[in-house]
Amino acid sequence: MNRPILRWLSAAALSGVAATALVAPATPAVAAPAAFCSDGSQPMVTQDEATAFAEGEPVTGLTVVKGTQPVEFTGEYVGHLEDALGQGVDMLLFELSGAGIDTGNPAAGIWSGMSGSPVYAQDGRLIGAVAYGLNADNLPIAGVTPADFMKKSGVDRLAPSRVSITRSSLAGASRATEKRLAGETLPLLKTRKVVAGGTKTNALANRTLARVPGSSAAARSARAGGFASVASPSRIAEPLVPGGNIAVGYSTGDLFSGGVGTVTAICGNTVWAFGHPMDFAGETSLSIHNADTALIVPSSTGLVGSYKQVSRVGQQIGTITHDGYAAIRGELGVIKGFPVTTHVYNPSGQRIGTYGGTVVNPDLAAFAAGYAPAYAAVDTLDNLGIGTARHVWRIDYRLRGGRTGSVANVQVYADRGELGDQLAGSVGSDVATLLGTDLADVTITRITSHLTLRSAKAVDYRFAGAQRWVGGKWVKAHGSSVKAGRGVTVRPVYREYVNGRPQGTRTGPAKKFVIGKNAKGRAKIAYSALAQPSMDDCEIDEDGEIWCPGFDDEEDGPSSFSELVAQLDALIPADRGVVAAGWAWKVGKSKGASERRGGLVGPGVLSGTYTATLKVRR
Repeated sequence: MNRPILRWLSAAALSGVAATALVAPATPAVAAPAAFCSDGSQPMVTQDEATAFAEGEPVTGLTVVKGTQPVEFTGEYVGHLEDALGQGVDMLLFELSGAGIDTGNPAAGIWSGMSGSPVYAQDGRLIGAVAYGLNADNLPIAGVTPADFMKKSGVDRLAPSRVSITRSSLAGASRATEKRLAGETLPLLKTRKVVAGGTKTNALANRTLARVPGSSAAARSARAGGFASVASPSRIAEPLVPGGNIAVGYSTGDLFSGGVGTVTAICGNTVWAFGHPMDFAGETSLSIHNADTALIVPSSTGLVGSYKQVSRVGQQIGTITHDGYAAIRGELGVIKGFPVTTHVYNPSGQRIGTYGGTVVNPDLAAFAAGYAPAYAAVDTLDNLGIGTARHVWRIDYRLRGGRTGSVANVQVYADRGELGDQLAGSVGSDVATLLGTDLADVTITRITSHLTLRSAKAVDYRFAGAQRWVGGKWVKAHGSSVKAGRGVTVRPVYREYVNGRPQGTRTGPAKKFVIGKNAKGRAKIAYSALAQPSMDDCEIDEDGEIWCPGFDDEEDGPSSFSELVAQLDALIPADRGVVAAGWAWKVGKSKGASERRGGLVGPGVLSGTYTATLKVRR
């Protein structure tokens, strides 16, 4: 694309000419043209100049409709809306042509993902970025954010001195256009939100994102859902260029989640894009990537709106540090974030895969921590979430002041359709609790998971009976007799269920109890699955805050960060049970009851209870 470039003559050069002509009259000083880049490499049109355009003023622009290379579109000035983007910030209106905007069947109009496409004057000066559409009816009229306000994104707005805005009067044609469009809804072009995993796990990703706790802008955006699928980041050799694609991520790698738009300008290593906010979060942390466009998908109904379909995202090459209303802004070469890794093993313990990524925005740490094992399970098992798994995870953290520590837990699961959700909920809740506590300032530094997929079917066990060892063999415990003061060796009987259907029985570990010598009447052997307050029971209320039964109650909640970590570490896996032997006793006129307890580890997820009654002989 050949874009006209104006050769600017500096004021210094003009002064030099005047100095050699000693008898010539003084030449008036010429102000340097406005520039978007501080080195003058990208001159720009100020808002006041743009709003003074005559209606029909021609412009050009750059955007990507396929691959990574920008193509040119053309257009003409229509008018502007005063203060549409804030006090003193107008929205510039242009009718555009080319780049699939007004061609095709149907034409795409101003499509989602076009956000940030630079618009230039005929002399090559940057006017601003396409950022708004009039509606979803494929109209070719775009709302453009002025370049001089994009440039200020990330600049300290609370500094002692501020540049005052000088308003210029509108041309008659622009006033007429403004009057016609006054009161119209001008929504910003939706950022094309995407998440890795492909269509196989897209619904799982959206469900996991919707559970991200917290009241931050990123958390609210995640809970809003609507993330489309995209491949995990891979290598894209081409650099970012104005008019080219840009993907920004809350998390990256196999856990990529974020949005796709267009680069407006690059000055050195600083990048401006979108022409509108991602989440309007102000200071932020989002990864920067190049992206490859598959095609522009036109909307035939006007209900959804046309959008850019991305085929792949590149590796992280920088970080967005500011998310303002006029633009997002970041630095190339700056890499931030902490790693999240899930190693996957088959039933024999052989590692069969690794899924990993980097959390760039800490507000999405709970999502990434949960989505890593959830995605790994669904992708490996190749079903919607049916299976049996054992999950071990470790969360490393650092406190303000430098002290480090970790939370480590293990849980087992058997589910007939929501295995991924269960996996995401446990580790995600631990992360959310650590980051949400007011007992310490916590920074997560690494999350590592080991996921053993035991079966592609949901296999669980329920207590169904008890046996005792008598005469060299195992017999039914219920109804048998035992002599006071003697030992009794017992073991549980489980009924095995596969995808909810009974498949027979199997036995568990043996345990010996000595019945008290003063026991009388009957003794009982009782088995049950262990129950305790679990982070799996945590819920997110309508304000986005996490609430965990048994943890957040005022009287029961931890009083220190150490107590909180101890509670998180005390998670009891679902394959743990308890066996208790109890009996009544009497000595003279005194009487009472005694109980002995022991723990057990089942072959999988345990549920239910069973009690065997034995007769006590004196």
